Amino acid sequence: MLQLSPDRVRQILSDPSFVKLSSARAKLRWGLSLLTLFAFFGFIVLISAASKGLGTNIGSTNIPIGIAMFLGMNILVVCLTGFYVQRSNSRFDQLNRDIRKEWDR
Repeated sequence: MLQLSPDRVRQILSDPSFVKLSSARAKLRWGLSLLTLFAFFGFIVLISAASKGLGTNIGSTNIPIGIAMFLGMNILVVCLTGFYVQRSNSRFDQLNRDIRKEWDR
């Protein structure tokens, strides 16, 4: 593995392409994390505020609204994870390859 000098590390960290990659990944990570936390804590608040309403069955089924919302929240988290992986594979990996190609010289 290639050992980088402190000067080389500073150069890479100040490269506009690297800064663009880092900020884009951080924005996406933080955005999806906040969305997940909002959904999770919103569900917790909903449980504490409207627990009787969440125990009501959906239509003529035996499935309570709260369970359906819980499953929906889990599906949301899986979809957000899939979105992050798709974005990472389609956009961030290409930027990473370009940066590596430029700095591996």
